[in-house]
Amino acid sequence: MSLLANVSLAGVKLLVGFFGNSFALVADGVESLADIVSSAIVWTGFRVSDKDADHEHPYGHGKAEAIAALLASVGLLVSASFIAYHAIGEIGRSHEVPALFTVPILLGIICIKEWLHFVLRRSGERMGSPALKAEAWHHRSDSLTSMGVLLGICIAVFAGPGYEAADDIAALLVTGLIVFNAVRIARPALDELMDRRVDDFRIDAIEEVARSIEGIECLETIMVRRSGRQFVAEIHMEVAPDMTIEKGHRLSHRLKDALLADPELRLTHVVVHVEPAE
Repeated sequence: MSLLANVSLAGVKLLVGFFGNSFALVADGVESLADIVSSAIVWTGFRVSDKDADHEHPYGHGKAEAIAALLASVGLLVSASFIAYHAIGEIGRSHEVPALFTVPILLGIICIKEWLHFVLRRSGERMGSPALKAEAWHHRSDSLTSMGVLLGICIAVFAGPGYEAADDIAALLVTGLIVFNAVRIARPALDELMDRRVDDFRIDAIEEVARSIEGIECLETIMVRRSGRQFVAEIHMEVAPDMTIEKGHRLSHRLKDALLADPELRLTHVVVHVEPAE
């Protein structure tokens, strides 16, 4: 749905911008073309991340979503650079005022983009998908870009001669917002690829499960990291120093099985290391 919308709206923006004499709208259309590539990347990353673990990838393919989100943010930066470069070049040139019919068409595009942002953001939150959230922000940034373009066109159209550059200035100012969104998308993707520690409700939940199992003295270390929409945990649990290896092994499996069985934790792998309590 997102991909088809980007293809359709990019075509509309380019045609209306060309015939309506609005460079800002043409630049917005080019930015939407970059969104098409971004949507394809996100879709590919989403499908790859759904693959089951195999011999080469024993922890699954979840990080494909983080890679897709990172590539999507790079696409935003490239789009922002393109728009800024051409907007600066157009500011000093004399050109005609944009056509009035571009205004209602832009309003319709903004409404569609905001709706797509809402749908994808809700889906990303429900599924815990960074790639879908990145795609949602692509639509939001596109919507905000179009709002800036709309403002510039309105000033150029209704203020009259002498304000033609407002169309180009609007395109230039919105690039800052696009860059901000690109950084906002890239940071969590980089954190996941660098295996940054996840400190959320899962830590307390793991400790609570361990306290409910008789024989586990305490948990010395809990490390949780993200892998796409799922998580991986590494735990060091302490038991009585004189406990047999067999009993310690059974306890570690009880802890592991209990954690994997909790759907709220979304854990796909749990590694438990047994240590003697001091």
